[in-house]
Amino acid sequence: MKSNWYIYGAGGLGVETLDILRSYLNDESDFTINFLVDNIDAKVVNGVDVVEYSSNLEGYVTIAIGEPATRLKLYNKIKEEKSSKLELKTIISKDAFVSEFATVGEGCIIAPFCSIQSTALIGNNVAINTAAIVGHDVVVGESAVISSQVNIGGGVKVGRESYIGMGALIREGINIGSNVIVGMGSVVHRDIPDGVIAMGNPARPLKNNVEQKVFN
Repeated sequence: MKSNWYIYGAGGLGVETLDILRSYLNDESDFTINFLVDNIDAKVVNGVDVVEYSSNLEGYVTIAIGEPATRLKLYNKIKEEKSSKLELKTIISKDAFVSEFATVGEGCIIAPFCSIQSTALIGNNVAINTAAIVGHDVVVGESAVISSQVNIGGGVKVGRESYIGMGALIREGINIGSNVIVGMGSVVHRDIPDGVIAMGNPARPLKNNVEQKVFN
């Protein structure tokens, strides 16, 4: 009998995660893969059935949403639903490098060509997109999102629910707070406090991250 693996989210990160998961499994014969959503707009995406969330579902689940605040909301819903039989599961692309001395939490996505270096600590429910580099001793907090081609130098700390935009460069030893958005292509030379949107070269806080929303 096949087990179920649900990809929570059927948007851009969801369809990318589908490709990563298929490669990760190699042989899908032991799993039925479905997209999982809260409100169904389409019944099938990229040939995969879309099902509506229910506490009666059973199997593995990986959250594939790019908004950190939404990632945390869905993570907490799954963890706090007493009757839920869904188990959060990490997906690591076979084309990614993860040091044997790194730690990756539950429910994470590690996309192709990522590099997670020695003694890095990746918290629960983190998404790290294509070709991102996470240096040695880096700590990435719960439900953070690291976009493609980001380069995080050694010893950096990224707070929970923070979003690092595409191509951003983070200098070694920097502390980036929680609920932070670092804009695409930014170069971070100094610490970034909690709850702000920062961008530029050098990156500077421009305003408070009141809406906690990356995408319009």
